[in-house]
Amino acid sequence: MPSTRILILGFFYASLSTTIGGMTVALTRLIIDQTDPLSLAALRYGLGGLVLAGILYFTRKPPRIQTGDWLAIIGLGIIMFAVFPYCMAKSLEDTTAARGGLLFAAMPLITILLAAIFKVEKLTVTKSIAVLIAILGTAIALGENVDSIAPNALTGDAFMLLGMCAVSIFNVFSRKYLKRYGNLALMTYSLFFGVVILSFLAIIFGKPFEGSLSFDFDGWFIIILLAIPGGAVMFLAWGRALQMISPTQAAIATGLNPVTAILLGAWLLAEPVSLRLLGGFALVLVAILVSTQSTQTKQPSI
Repeated sequence: MPSTRILILGFFYASLSTTIGGMTVALTRLIIDQTDPLSLAALRYGLGGLVLAGILYFTRKPPRIQTGDWLAIIGLGIIMFAVFPYCMAKSLEDTTAARGGLLFAAMPLITILLAAIFKVEKLTVTKSIAVLIAILGTAIALGENVDSIAPNALTGDAFMLLGMCAVSIFNVFSRKYLKRYGNLALMTYSLFFGVVILSFLAIIFGKPFEGSLSFDFDGWFIIILLAIPGGAVMFLAWGRALQMISPTQAAIATGLNPVTAILLGAWLLAEPVSLRLLGGFALVLVAILVSTQSTQTKQPSI
């Protein structure tokens, strides 16, 4: 059993990571109209990857990857750091920060379902109840009419859901590689391959040389926030949390993601905050709390 001090520190790091995650949702929504999803994702994660690579190089000897593991790490990198970043940025072209944050918070429950589908974990009664509560809460919140500010919100919601599925796939299948190589090394290596794919796609389908990266001073400030605290710090804080507390305990902090997204969305983007949205979020938070009651839940994340 970890000591009280370790538990507090673990929850602090988990809360820091998920709060930053909510910030990135709102900031992506704020800047996406100045760029395109592929160029933004490649730039953000490329800069974050450079920070992680520097930390890995100067703080420890990079581990040697076993030959048989490279294909899996490349695949996980593409799913986590190419599919997810693109889907998130694409989503926030159309949906609101609050709705994006809400779907982000549902990620632990999606992980539970995928783990059960692929027989990585057993779907218990407690987990089933949690998933049903989350579905109800999400349906209530996404039923809010936001046509005046986001006429294509359902399209954006679909992309965010696809992005959360990508993160959940990483959660389910990355565990043994996290144990084998450590959080920092796995994130750095897998991020490299994801960014390479994103960069090629951005050059072919995006507009990085046609104005998509021509930000003003405020725009570059947002990019730095998305890349360093919103990339490197967020990943490292979550990894540190998982070293101190269980993934199940850390999942409780996921509820801070939509809280941050909702508050920043209201402040920076003038997005409405309705009782329906808050009620849906409350049910998703309840679902996360219920899911943590199952001692078999294991869901390492970003």
